[in-house]
Amino acid sequence: MHHSEHRQIPSLRRLQPYPTAKINPDTARELGINEGDWVFIQTPRGKIKQKAILYSGMHPRVIEIQHSWWFPEKKAEEPSLYGVWESNANVLTEDDERYRDGPSGAACFHPYLCKVYPAT
Repeated sequence: MHHSEHRQIPSLRRLQPYPTAKINPDTARELGINEGDWVFIQTPRGKIKQKAILYSGMHPRVIEIQHSWWFPEKKAEEPSLYGVWESNANVLTEDDERYRDGPSGAACFHPYLCKVYPAT
């Protein structure tokens, strides 16, 4: 995938069928999260849902989420817009310039405080 492109290509989608959030196994256990569980990731700006991947290489207080997710199998019309608001990391980020990388203008180079919990 390149940014939000190619999610609609069946062969690529089979390789990456859903968005993932890497989380430390010890942290996941404390939060009641198992491998492959859908989890909510929430900031003051919004909430998204991704599948948990337990990875011991993650710092216990950090998660890594995928950006630019949308679902070509969902309706194009509003309010769905291909499910763009369901799992896209941009829902969690601020638009304010204070939170953007100077040279690129990207918000993804800054960490965000978030809450992670099982999606039930």
